[in-house]
Amino acid sequence: MTGKERINNVLRKKSGNTICWTTLVDSKTTSGMPEEIRKMSPFEFYRHVGCDIMQFGGYGLEVSSPCRLIQPDIEREVMDVQDGGVSIVKRSKWGTLTEIHKNGHPIKHPVETITDLRIFKNIWLNSYYEEDKTDVFERGIRKITDDIGNDGIMANTVDPSPVQQLLEMDCGILNFYNLYQDFPEEVEEVLGIMHDCRKKEYEILGRRTPLDCVIPVENTSTSMISPGLYEKLSLPQITDYVNIMHKNNKLVVLHMCGHLKALLHLFKDTGCDGINAVTPPFLGNTCFEDVLDVLGEDFMILGGIFNPFQEHGISKDKIWIELEKLYTPRIRNSNLLLWMGADGQYMPYERFLWIREWFEKQR
Repeated sequence: MTGKERINNVLRKKSGNTICWTTLVDSKTTSGMPEEIRKMSPFEFYRHVGCDIMQFGGYGLEVSSPCRLIQPDIEREVMDVQDGGVSIVKRSKWGTLTEIHKNGHPIKHPVETITDLRIFKNIWLNSYYEEDKTDVFERGIRKITDDIGNDGIMANTVDPSPVQQLLEMDCGILNFYNLYQDFPEEVEEVLGIMHDCRKKEYEILGRRTPLDCVIPVENTSTSMISPGLYEKLSLPQITDYVNIMHKNNKLVVLHMCGHLKALLHLFKDTGCDGINAVTPPFLGNTCFEDVLDVLGEDFMILGGIFNPFQEHGISKDKIWIELEKLYTPRIRNSNLLLWMGADGQYMPYERFLWIREWFEKQR
């Protein structure tokens, strides 16, 4: 059986004791590996270590979009600042918003005060998604899927929904909850404006993508949002996105790493088809069995994190013991694609070979 067939069986909920694994690597992952390994492309590395390929959107690749966000009358200035940061200044007739990023993460958020929020609202009131009428997007997807061949699949990814966008990027957790405490109606108004705009993005992507699966990169966790607030603010929006994708015959798998256990019953209400990056302890709090208990035996876990893979100094014997413990009869018959979390961090080369050897013994 090929990697493409194994993962497609997970997508079709027909895996039935066909276990499979994948990983996601970048230059940090391979930084301490032998030179011949560092020179490999991601796909060459995946084939070398014997995993099935589940290409996570454009991660590590150049991937275009079938649409782009248009924000008229915005003057945007990007400049380097001290300590390796990057400043992004957006000037508009309503006011100016400034954010600073370092190593890809915000260290100053653009929306910190109610004045900022009102500027932000006006920018989004005048924003819209413009569809790219060319076939550049489709040709790019076909090129990647041809490169993957029978070794796996690709899934489209899409940016976080408005609540997560504010929590992660535009406000930050502290500013978001301060603003929501003092100005709940205005925050909810902004979320609604963003949502109305983003629905068009989902409609275009769902209609245009030749791929079967879309992964909204939510990163939701109860370390950032309570179940009650998720139900009030996020659930209706995610449900709309899922419905749009389902109308276009696309599967929706929510990328939800972190503490998810108290949210599982709400994910069921969204109608989503699966979760990506279900994270058991020690990094998260949600075991694969927890997902099956709440969401059903055939619910898809398209990328369940195998935490022992990341433990410092772990041995081959310990990894194999943990794999044996993980793959109970129930898990072997579930729709699980096991994910070795490796992107963004150095990982010893031999661990991939140990994982490959164990899986080869199972087939």
